[in-house]
Amino acid sequence: MLVGKEAFCDYRTIREAVEALERDASMKPATLYILAGRYEEQVVIYRPHLRIVGIGDVEIAMNRYAKERDEHGEEVGTFATPTLFLGGSHLVVENLTISNTAGQGETIGQAVAVYAHCDQTVFRNCTLKGHQDTLFTGPLPPAPRERAAFGGISLREHHAHYRQFYRNCYIEGTVDFIFGGATAVFEACEIRSLVHEGGGVGYITAASTPLGQKYGYVFRDCFLTAEPGVPEASVYLGRPWREYAQTVFIHCLMGEHIHPGGWDNWNNPANEATVRYLELGTGTRDAGRLRSSRVPWAGWIEDAEADHEYRPEHVFSGTGFWRQGRGFFEISDPDL
Repeated sequence: MLVGKEAFCDYRTIREAVEALERDASMKPATLYILAGRYEEQVVIYRPHLRIVGIGDVEIAMNRYAKERDEHGEEVGTFATPTLFLGGSHLVVENLTISNTAGQGETIGQAVAVYAHCDQTVFRNCTLKGHQDTLFTGPLPPAPRERAAFGGISLREHHAHYRQFYRNCYIEGTVDFIFGGATAVFEACEIRSLVHEGGGVGYITAASTPLGQKYGYVFRDCFLTAEPGVPEASVYLGRPWREYAQTVFIHCLMGEHIHPGGWDNWNNPANEATVRYLELGTGTRDAGRLRSSRVPWAGWIEDAEADHEYRPEHVFSGTGFWRQGRGFFEISDPDL
C-alpha cells in the first residue's frame, strides 16, 4: 500500500490508508509505504503485523497539547496528544520523522509525538521531535496521581509485555521526554536536550517500570547532546515517574549539559531505595571524576558479565523481533 500526493498512490493521507488496513480482518503482515512529504494528521494505529516505511523525507506532524480544551472545556490531558499512536504488536517503523509541533510552556504542558502502547516493535532510523513528553512507551501506570483517569486515546488491547527497540534514532525534548513502563533498548541513538523555556531544569527519562519487571530503559552506545543555549549541568539522566523506575546507560557519550549528580529523586527520598539506575563506560572528559559526583543511590555496572546482561539478546530473551534486516516478518519466531 502506498501513500502520497501522486496520482498513482493508493491514498493521499496516512489515516485513510490505516483505516483500510484495519478493515482487513485477516490482519496478515502488511507494509505501508509513505512517499516524501509532510503529513499534518494525527495517526492512530491499532492493528498488529505492520511495517511503516518512509521513502525519502517523510514527516508526520500534529500540534495537540495537554492544556488544549475539549468540547466540554476540560483539558484533554497528555495521552490525547500523540501525533502517532501504536496499539498493536509486531510492528516496524522506519525512516519517519514524527513531530509534535505544539511547543512548550505553561499554556501548552505535555505534547506527545509518539505513544508506543505496543509490544515487539522496532523503530529504525526515525526522528522523534517535541519538547515535554516526546516519547511515551507504554504501559501506563496502574492509576494516575493527579487526575481521576489518564484519558486520551482509547486502549483496545493490553499486552502481556511491552518490548521496544530503537535503533539509529534521534529523539529530542526538554522534560521527561522519554517516559513510561516499557522494556525498551535504545541503541546508537542521539538523545538531544532542547532549551527549556524559562531556563528550567531538564530530564531525559521518567521511567515507570512496573514492580517485578526485569528491565526498564537500556541506552547502549548512545550520544547525549544538547542544542546551543542549554546550560551546562542543567539536565538529569532521569527521574522516577513511579518508584520502581529502571534506567541504564552503557557506553554512552554525554555532553557537558548533563548534571554531575546524574539522577533526581523527583522530590521523594523514598524513591532512592526502590529505583535501579546504572551506568557503565560513561564517556566524558573526566569520567572518573564524574563517577565520584553521581548521587550515592545510583549504581555502576562493574564487569563485562553484567554488561552482557543488558545486550538486546538478553533483554529480549525468547523473541527475535529486535533483529535488524528486511526479513523482519520472516524471522523464525514462534510468536509471529
